[in-house]
Parts: sequence; structure tokens; C-alpha cells
Amino acid sequence: MKPFTAYPSGFIVFLFALLQRSHGQCKEAAKKSEMNLGVKYDLPNFIADTPIQNVILYKHHVYIGAVNKIYVLNETLQNISVYKTGPVLENPDCAPCEDCRDKANLSNSVWKDNVNMALLLETYYDDQLISCGSVSGGICHRHIIHPDNPADIESEVHCMYSPQVDGEADNCPDCVVSTLGTKVLVTEKDRFVNFFVGNTVTSTFQPPHVLHSISVRRLKETQDGFEFLTDQSYIDILPQFRDSYPIRYVHAFENDHFVYFLTVQRETLDSPSFHTRIIRFCTLDSEMRSYMEMPLECIFTEKRRKRSIRKEVFNILQAAYVSKPGAALAHEMGLGLNDDILYGVFAQSKPDSSEPTDRSAVCAVSVRTINEFFNKIVDKQNMKCLQHFYGKDSKYCLNRAFSRNASYCRAQDDEYRLEVTTPLQRVDLFMGQFNNVLLTSISVFTKGNLTIANLGTSEGRFMQIVVSRSEPTAPHVSFQLDSHPVSPQVVVKNSLADDGYTLVVTGKKITKIPLKGPGCRHFRSCSQCLLAPAFMQCGWCSQQCLRSSECPSNTWTQDTCLPRVYEILPSSAPIEGGTKLTLCGWDFGFSKNNRFELKNTVVHIGGQICPLEAKSSNKNRLECTVPAAKSPGFNISSSVSVGHGKTLFNTFSYVNPVITSISPTYGPKSGGTLLTVAGKYLDSGKSMRIFVGEQPCTLKSLSASTVECYTPAQQIPQEYRVRMEIDGAIRDTSRHFTYREDPVVLKIHPAKSFLSGGSTITAQGINLNSVCFPQMVITVPKLGMNFSV
Repeated sequence: MKPFTAYPSGFIVFLFALLQRSHGQCKEAAKKSEMNLGVKYDLPNFIADTPIQNVILYKHHVYIGAVNKIYVLNETLQNISVYKTGPVLENPDCAPCEDCRDKANLSNSVWKDNVNMALLLETYYDDQLISCGSVSGGICHRHIIHPDNPADIESEVHCMYSPQVDGEADNCPDCVVSTLGTKVLVTEKDRFVNFFVGNTVTSTFQPPHVLHSISVRRLKETQDGFEFLTDQSYIDILPQFRDSYPIRYVHAFENDHFVYFLTVQRETLDSPSFHTRIIRFCTLDSEMRSYMEMPLECIFTEKRRKRSIRKEVFNILQAAYVSKPGAALAHEMGLGLNDDILYGVFAQSKPDSSEPTDRSAVCAVSVRTINEFFNKIVDKQNMKCLQHFYGKDSKYCLNRAFSRNASYCRAQDDEYRLEVTTPLQRVDLFMGQFNNVLLTSISVFTKGNLTIANLGTSEGRFMQIVVSRSEPTAPHVSFQLDSHPVSPQVVVKNSLADDGYTLVVTGKKITKIPLKGPGCRHFRSCSQCLLAPAFMQCGWCSQQCLRSSECPSNTWTQDTCLPRVYEILPSSAPIEGGTKLTLCGWDFGFSKNNRFELKNTVVHIGGQICPLEAKSSNKNRLECTVPAAKSPGFNISSSVSVGHGKTLFNTFSYVNPVITSISPTYGPKSGGTLLTVAGKYLDSGKSMRIFVGEQPCTLKSLSASTVECYTPAQQIPQEYRVRMEIDGAIRDTSRHFTYREDPVVLKIHPAKSFLSGGSTITAQGINLNSVCFPQMVITVPKLGMNFSV
């Protein structure tokens, strides 16, 4: 019969001969030194009765457009007055501005909430607030702001609607905004006040009067309404495309002699995919013949092996903001301090949808670059007709060369609105660090030479981050502001003093957040605290980050950080030394230039220098090799010094490991015997190895008093020395391990059993006593039968 060799049950995997006991990168210490994202800040705020849509700051007063109400607050966000705008009773027989209360009981009368679609400031004729709502066909009201009482917007209110003359019933210049979405920009040029309006329209949305997709209208000098200058002062998506080609107007701004709209729309009439476009036309072009659209792409590129590049496009604009750069960013972008920069937060959309996913990027482009790109593309003729306005077979779209004169404003009669086919691309400023969040808001301000972005998320988180093209940056402020998304509608009041702030809207709530940040308590470590932007005025005070006025003691500093030791790995080592010691913590190698430096850092263990290994050390981990000790010592006094001070710790011990016994003392020469080594301090040091003869014993488990391992195979059955190596320390046992010839099973009885098993089987053979197991169980899978020896 073929010999059968038995092995211990459970010996089914290969185990490493070398057991390393280390937490690697000190991940727990690194986590504890990270910014506290759960900190709460108590900030001035106001909660309205209904959702807030728009905010304006004027003469130290905050005007809030909400559903059915306009609130006036002071700068501390205390409510001063409220003007009720709705609900409004609507009846088909009632004209806008007409009192319909006498028709309240009629079946075709409906009470409707008035959503604030636009809240605008106009100061050319009067200081006045213009509010446009979702009721009465999208008309507006003027609220005179009295100089001696800016909170009074109720005593003088004018409805901006003039009855239409015959033949103009379908064309209503006073019907301004769409309930589906709108952007309105007010400009004043040459003694005229113009309103540039972009509206989302569909065929199912049919107000009493026509609402145009994009238009320019002038405020009448009588201020009782608006007028179109010509029948070309508006552009409409063709009726057949209104449902299949929706346009969402995200942002509008004026720069020099151009008006710009930012939109989200399909790439083409037939494409299922959406992208972002920037629209430009001249402020003095009443017929918008200079109108052009151009794709705007925010991309993230990641270089990979073999020089291939992965490119992601963040195609859906969520919010935008225009401001001037700080000196550092202006230098990086080759701009002047008075150049305007367009910043946008973009998201990746779901497939064939304009609905965003939780993947965002931030891109910036100067307005000068936008204009240069438009002009270059026009010269190259990379353009085509705007088919959603003209149709595919229009005379303006077939076999046509397009031209623009040098000013791009004084358009000739044969010049028509164009679509640029080449996208303007910009790269994510923050290199993919917001690719797991949906950014919904952005505003930008400058402090000193720095350019700072305020970012809001769909989950109500508010962040601040330095904008840089040359240095990687991360948010220096990040806290949960609310449970509602942060609105794109933000107001920034900047000043040379420290009292600048931003007004942030979340649902029904508006919050005032200082530009210098809400506080410093979210910085957990001293180095984070002192490396925060200087304008935040953070300093270290009694193990927490505070502003000087908040520090109750005289320990506040902005200069130095003492290291913090969180954990020592291992916590003990043999007295022979040579153990690689890892100190986990934070504020190691701190320097004000934000570079990790070890030149002044010294680690002492029991009064002796533990030489540092710079390549294995970082701001959360120091590695050194412990020196030898003359005798064991527990919780010895040790320190990390950085020149200006030291941090003490006493959690490290020198020990003298010993082996007291081994069990069993013999086994088969083919190996596999589970050997137990007993002793003291067996888990000290960083690495442990057991040898039987010169062969490693594969480790199974380790504790301070016991080591278990599986014996290796040996060629010759005899006694072999058992020794233990802990780092550089070697310990021998007083007893040897004896190898015997392998057992051979020659016969078993009975040879048959029941399928259910449970029978006792007797084995006969030679050298069976070389196996030191009182019982050996072997399972026969097909029979489900056990036998024991």
C-alpha cells in the first residue's frame, strides 16, 4: 500500500516566515491630524418662511426674493420689513396688475404662489428694486428705495405692464421671465437702461403672451414697462425644437461692450448629449446680429504610463462667477490686476441627460481669452448656422461663408447669428480633488496677493480654497452649513478691512460667512493651523487653533509647533538595539514654507540619540533605529526635540526576551508539526523569526508569552536546535526538537462504513508514534466518513 502522511487539520495556506508588526504609514495618526470636517460654527443667519431664490446687497441692506415675499434685512441679517408678493389670484379675464379679487369665487380663478424669478437693482432713474415673479405672465414690479429709509420698499410700488395695442397682443415686451428658468441682466449705456433676458421655454409652457428665448428690451423712460426696439430684438427657438432642445440659462454678465450668457443645451439638434455654451453679443446691438455661441469645456487630464492621457470632460455648468484676480494668480495667468476672470463649477452629467452626477471640477478663463478665441475662430471660419433658431434648410445655413467686421459689433445686414464649432477648453484648477462631490455654487474674492474661491455643495457644505495655477491647494475651510444644497445665488462684500463677508443661501436660510473664514477650530494640528492663509489670523493656543482674541492664555503663537507623539511602534524592543522604531503623530518636521524638514529634529530614547531615517519619515511618521541599552527599562523617558522645544513621552520599554520551553519536542521529518514556544517578551521588537536548525518555522500566531509555528521539513531525522531572532537579538532554547521518520499507514479496518459516517476506524502502520497528536481526523468528502488514529 502507498504510504500516507498525515498533516494537522487547518494547514491549508502558506504562511510568511517573517512576521512584521507595524502600522505602516501611521494612518490613524494621519487621520487624527486631518481637518475636523464635523466642526459647527455659529454664524449670523436668517430663515425665511418660504424658499429663497435671489439676494441683493445695497447700501448696507440685504434684499431677499423668496416665494410670495420680499424681505429686507440689515447687515446682521435681522429682519426689518417684509413685502408680500403672493399668492396671486389669476383669472383669464384679468390682465396683469389688475385686481381680480371680485372674481375669487369663479371656477376659472386660481390662487398661485409667486416665485421670485428675478430680483434686480436699477439706479439710473431711481434707486429701485425690480422684482419679476412667476405669476401674471412673468411681469415685474418696481419698488422705490427711499434714500432716508432703504428698508421701505412697500410705500411706492409700480406694476410694470402696459396694455398692448392692436396687433401686438401676442408680443408682450412686459412679459419678462419664464417660470421654467430665467437669467436677467440690467445694463446702462448711453442714457438707456437695457434688460437682457434668457428664458427656458417649451411648447407645453404656454403663458398668456409669448416669452422669447433670448431678448433685449429697453426700460421705458416712463418706467411703466418695456419696449423692443425692433422685431429683431429677440430670438426664439423654433416651435418644433422647443421640447427636444431645451436651453437652461445658468449665468449672465457684462464686460466692456459685450453681454455674455452661459447655458446648458444639447450638443446638436440630433445629439442626446449635453454641453455648456458661452453666448456673446454686443450691448449696443439691438438686433443681436453679433450673436455667437461657443462650447465651453472644463476638462481633467491624468497622465498615465506609456505617456497616454486620460481626459474627462465635465460638461454641465452648475454655477459661475466673474471677478478680478489677486496678484499671484494674475501673474500665473499672464493677466493684469484689472482683467476679469470667469470661474465656473462644472459637473459630469448622467448619460444623455443634463442631470448632474456627484463629480465636479472648477475651471477659470479670462474674459480677454474668451474674446480672443471668438475672434480667432471667426477668422478660421470654424462656424455654422444656429439651426435651433433658423432650421436646417434656412437660407442662412446653406453654403454660406460667414463674416464679422473688425469691431464684431457693428454688424452688416448680411451677417447673422452663428455657432462656433470648436470648444474653448480649460483644465480643472484643482486636479480632480472634487470628483466625488457635486459643487453647486462659486464666488471668488481676493485677500492680499491671494485669490480665494468659496465653493458650495449639493449636500450643504461650504468650503474655501486658494486658487492657484502653479501650487496644489486644498480647502482651508470646510464645514457643514446646512442640509440643503448651496444656491448659486451668492453675494460677496469685500473690503480692505476684516469685515468682508459672503451671503450664502441654502433653502429658506441665508447665512453670513466672514471672508476670513468662520473660525479656526476645524484645524486639529498646530502645523495645519499655522499654515492656514494669513488672512484667517489663526494661531495655536493650548492645543487648539484659535484667533488671538479667543485664546484665554498668553500661549497664542503663529510661529512654532511642537511635535505630537500619538503612538510608538513597537512599544518595546530587545536591549541589543537595532530595532526600527516608528513614531506616529503629527507636526513632525514643521516649517512655515510648508516643506517637510528634519534638519532640526532629534529623537532621544532613554537619553541616547535614535538616528533618524529621512527617507522613511514624513509629517506623520518618524523612523529611527534604537540604540542598545545596558539593561532592561520600562516606560523610559524619551523625547522628540525640534530646536525650540521638545515633546516628552514614556511609552517605550527595553526588554530582555527569553524562551522558557517548547512543546512538543518531536515530530515527523516531513514537518508540519505545530510547535509552541513559550517565554517572556516574545512580541517585542518589529520582526520575529523562529528557526529549527537552519530552516524557518512558519509563524502562525504571536503573543508576549507564546509563539506558534509550523516546523519545516528536514532531510535527516535527528535533534535540531530551536532559536528565535527578534530584530538583531538571538535567543536559543535549552531543549532541542527531535525529528523522527514519517509515519506510514499500511492498513485500516473496517474498509467500509455508512454514508452518514461516525464509524471508528483502526489504522495499522509503522512510525505512527512520530506524530505527536492524540487524535488525527481525516475527512473523506465523497463518503462523509471520518476515521481516527
